[in-house]
Formats: sequence, structure tokens, C-alpha cells
Amino acid sequence: MIRKAIILVAGMGTRLKPLTLSNHKCLTKVNGTPILFNALENLRRAGVEETLLVVGYLADAIKDTVGENYNGMKISYAENPVYDQTNTSYSLFLGLQRLDGYDSLLLLEGDVFFEKLLMDRLLADSHDNATVLEGYRPDLDGSFAEIDHDGYVIDWTHKSMREEGYTLDDKYKTVNIHRFEKKFVDTYLYTALDRSCSEKQGREPIENVMRDIVRNNHRAVYGVMTEGCRWYEIDDLKDLAEAERIFKEGSK
Repeated sequence: MIRKAIILVAGMGTRLKPLTLSNHKCLTKVNGTPILFNALENLRRAGVEETLLVVGYLADAIKDTVGENYNGMKISYAENPVYDQTNTSYSLFLGLQRLDGYDSLLLLEGDVFFEKLLMDRLLADSHDNATVLEGYRPDLDGSFAEIDHDGYVIDWTHKSMREEGYTLDDKYKTVNIHRFEKKFVDTYLYTALDRSCSEKQGREPIENVMRDIVRNNHRAVYGVMTEGCRWYEIDDLKDLAEAERIFKEGSK
């Protein structure tokens, strides 16, 4: 099986200012390790042959830091020239146009710091298409998914799309790490992204595209639970401090 990956690192990371004024968010260090390098190492150890980085803001800084090879894993790039006017759906659309020749695709957003065991759990799952989820905790915010009694995702809601009365304690936080088979990408994901980018000029987050897919295609994506694996989504300075606490050497 040929396994490849896409990491979305085009955004400006405005909530992590002042760190992101001169350094890209994905290069921010957690206990000495850049967020992006943590992801690349876990992908390499998972047998990924090529990782494509979708860049935009401070693109040259990322390219100069990472290069075209990471410990034997090929690194390629797609550039979103309108990163300040578009959202993750457009960046992914551009990335999928550049990446081919794979059977299985791992998709990550570039602000998640996680341990290898989390990736192991995702890859060990037998379902064709899966996303990592964490049961609700009061300290978690952002996008959430709803699953049915068999564990399949039936709704996917970006924070900006929460309707009045939307509850969190019965939902699951999206970790923004996914595994999709090529058939799913060709049949559902690329088509939905194409439509979204055409109708919404690329301004929608991926969550809105995934919501349309899972609402219209029963049992399309399975939810893999973290089961205590360590991870943290880093959006601001408070998140960075929490990630450093969680991943402090020797901590569990």
C-alpha cells in the first residue's frame, strides 16, 4: 500500500501572536520540538512515503526549514497564494491537485501536536475512512462531530456554524487527523471541495465540506477514539502552555 499525507500549513496563526509575526505557527516549538516536525516524524514512522505541505503565509520559512526530504520521507509543496482570503477547504483542494499515486491518504492540520500512539490507533482501525475524535471535555473547544450508535460520523460542525441550542457534552472533539482511501477522495472529497470552492470562493473550512459528505453518505467516515492518547490543538498562547505541560518529558 502506498501511503501519503497532506499537512495544511497555509494559515497566518493570528491567535498565536506575537510568536507568529515572524515565525510560522507550525514551526512553533513545544518543549523544543516544532509542531510540524512532530507531525512529520510520526508520519515517517507510520510508513508514509511522501508528505505534501500546503503553504501560504511565510511559505519560504517553512520550505527553508523543512526542505525536500525528512529523514528519508519525500517532502513536496503546494502553495496557496490567497491564503489570507481563503480557508482550509481551498488549501486542501490545491493539495489534492498536486498529490497522486497513493492508496491511502493521511490528512492533518498543522497545529496539532500528538504522540505516535495516536497515529498507530488510526492506522490500526479496520474502517476504510476514519477520523480521530476525543470525547467532550470542558477544556476542549472548536469543531465537534456527532456519531451514531455504530461509531460513524453523522454530523460535523465548525465552531462558527453552531446553531442556537447546540450542545457539546454529547459530541466529540475533532482532532483534525484523518485517514481516507483513494476511492473516498476521488468519489466524495474532491468533488465536494470543488463544489465548495466554486460556490463559496474557497472561504469555507474543511468542516463544512465534511458535514455535507457525512450528512449525505451514511457510514462514510468512522470515528476513532483517542482512548487517552496525548494530543493538543494549539491555537493561542494558552494552548501552547497546555501542550508543553501535557508533553513534558516523562509526563503521562
